[in-house]
Amino acid sequence: MSDHNPYSAFTTLSTDITGLILSLLPIPTLIRASSVCKSWRSIISAPSFSALIAHNTNASPRPWFFLFGLHKTSSRNNQSFAFDPASNSWFHLPPAQEPRAGSCFIGANGFFFTTTPRFGFSRILNTSWHLTSPLRFSRINPLVGVFYDHDRGHCDLASGFACNLPKFIVVGGVRFIGGLVDIEDRLAVEIYDPHSDSWELCPPLPADFRSGYSSQYLSSALFRGRFYVFGIYSFSVSSFDLKKHVWSEVQTLRPPGVMFSFLIASQNMLVLAGMCNAPRGPSFNLWKVDELSMEFSEIAIMPHDFLYSLVDTEEDDKFASLKCVGLGNLIYVFNEEYHKKYPACVCEIGTESDKCSWRRLPQLPLPVNEFHKVISFCSTVSLHNIIQRE
Repeated sequence: MSDHNPYSAFTTLSTDITGLILSLLPIPTLIRASSVCKSWRSIISAPSFSALIAHNTNASPRPWFFLFGLHKTSSRNNQSFAFDPASNSWFHLPPAQEPRAGSCFIGANGFFFTTTPRFGFSRILNTSWHLTSPLRFSRINPLVGVFYDHDRGHCDLASGFACNLPKFIVVGGVRFIGGLVDIEDRLAVEIYDPHSDSWELCPPLPADFRSGYSSQYLSSALFRGRFYVFGIYSFSVSSFDLKKHVWSEVQTLRPPGVMFSFLIASQNMLVLAGMCNAPRGPSFNLWKVDELSMEFSEIAIMPHDFLYSLVDTEEDDKFASLKCVGLGNLIYVFNEEYHKKYPACVCEIGTESDKCSWRRLPQLPLPVNEFHKVISFCSTVSLHNIIQRE
């Protein structure tokens, strides 16, 4: 019997085989694996590896939930968190540094923004900030949307700033004149073109939104070439055509019993998510909205025990601190107050809109500081984005 072992020389795997095996691991494990050796990091950080993961899952990247907290007294105590729904894990991110003190800090799909005293942007997992030419109207707390001009093509956010950047639309907010707030001006819409580094002035918000035109009172949804603006408490809705640059007629979108609600672009439909005071008791509901008629139909109700896990039941205004964001087929609901350590849950909308499932998110990784303001939004994220940040 021969002592020869035909596998004795098989000591290493090819790059392709190694990449295939690594692509089966969840993202948190991949991040740790990228620190094992240069070879693994090279494989994992390659853009083609993200494409391989997407092919294996046979699905579009699931949007992450970002929560950025501004500390009451010290920016050193600001914190950033990101939740990956695929691994059901939170990541404790280094806080994003604003380019200048005193600027207004907000987030939208793929980007962080500042609006005063200069408008600047940074990709969510990148510390490099880019300042644009000045806005026509300096403002705080506007709505900001990110969209691509399909006539010029599209590129992946991980490819670098030399590729075709998206355009940014800035709507509403509070204007400053000589350091004072101008409460009369409802502000024109402005659209930023990165190719010419210029802002285009567009028609202002309809006068119906005059009573509350900042992001504290408005929610927005970018859906099928339109930027929808919705009054969280007024329930007024209008959409801005990104091609024709005109506003639609203002309508009212308020299901019976709703106290406040948020409009969200979710996969192939508009979703209204709101708090109800119904005869059967308080509930947090989701409705599918027809974009043409603005008619709505209920698709989901948050389980009662989930709702009360987000709030303190002894408070009269216990639901007032609930906020909602979403993207793709995920709707996140969370409490922005510190006393509950910012608990959250998520609703996943199935391929059939009437099939929805809820689950609680794990607690934020400790320590968690107390914030005077919480910025939250959803964004798709590739593994390439994460590894390049490290």
